[in-house]
Amino acid sequence: MVRLTNEELCQSCSENRERLELIQTQIEELDSRLGKLYDALETGDFNSMELSPRIKALSQRKEELLKTKTEVEEILRYENVGMADPQVVQDYADDLRNLLAKSSITEQRSFLKSFVERIDVDDTEVKVYYTIPMPPHNVSEETVGVLPFVHHG
Repeated sequence: MVRLTNEELCQSCSENRERLELIQTQIEELDSRLGKLYDALETGDFNSMELSPRIKALSQRKEELLKTKTEVEEILRYENVGMADPQVVQDYADDLRNLLAKSSITEQRSFLKSFVERIDVDDTEVKVYYTIPMPPHNVSEETVGVLPFVHHG
């Protein structure tokens, strides 16, 4: 399972890198085309009324591509997770198994509800829909607040 997960992460990351390269190429082509239109405008070969709609359309397309590029870069930033070590995963699974074995049924249920979205059961298979709980990025320490003191009397 760890190997399959690692392969899937690699493939997804690779696909997004290819997508990012394609977007960058499209942006460069648009910049070149816009440059040629601006040159034609500056040299007086065409008037602004003739070129304005085309420049506007290309500029809008470039803005869309830049937005998509930012989204893909954000996805890549979160996908840039190191490959899972099978032994580390096994250690975590053992630790979790021990924790759940020592917990009450209410605690077990609350824990599972924190990341399992739903479970579909039919005659031949069971599908579990879940999200992997991830720690927040760049958290170097965790602090716990102190409850306030209230003086009575």
